[in-house]
Amino acid sequence: MDTKTFARLFDHSILRPNATHADVAQAAATAARLSTATLTVQPYYIRFAVEQLRGSGVPVGTVVGFPHGNETPSTKAYAAHEVIHLGAQEIDMVMNIAALKNGEQELFIQDVAGVVRAAQGRTVKVITENCYLTDEEKRRACEWIAQAGAHFVKTATAYAEGGATLEDVRLMHEAVKGRCRVKAAGGIRRVEEVLEYLRAGASRFGSTRTDQLVRAFQELPAEAREAFGEYQLSV
Repeated sequence: MDTKTFARLFDHSILRPNATHADVAQAAATAARLSTATLTVQPYYIRFAVEQLRGSGVPVGTVVGFPHGNETPSTKAYAAHEVIHLGAQEIDMVMNIAALKNGEQELFIQDVAGVVRAAQGRTVKVITENCYLTDEEKRRACEWIAQAGAHFVKTATAYAEGGATLEDVRLMHEAVKGRCRVKAAGGIRRVEEVLEYLRAGASRFGSTRTDQLVRAFQELPAEAREAFGEYQLSV
């Protein structure tokens, strides 16, 4: 795997509520320089980010129902229509955690499917926020998300208590049975961890540390970089 392909594993993210135009411009410059999978921003910054990335080939991603996921399905669907209109090409949405816990399958699937329809073929990643769930709930969430037609299940917002774990990624990868992919987000700080998560079944990562991880990858010995090569086709 070469450096550009490694960088394409990442949604470079700037979602903190106090981010300024200068912060987003800096993040966009990093995403453009590295050619990351996306730059993921708050809905407020979509148009600004699109302009910053024009000509770079890096699409803008954004969030819906973030960070708690407790909006109604119609609210999320409207938000998805709006962010697509503003120029977002990918959506990371938070699932309805309460609906999952209450066993409301129809409402849960309606919630996700409404965003998938609004995205009109664009990639939708559904955040399960695993720190709030039992293993059985994680499996059920992945099953229902796959049924709703989403493209990814994602471990965490990185704004709750927990982030990604290898155990969760393995569980999610097994639960979706190839119907969608797995995105790991929250707490991945070392390039060696990226390889461990790829082996566990992740194929996309959310990070604010993308630049540091890419530099660390470049500094690996050639034989260590070769260990990433078998995941080249999944990027």
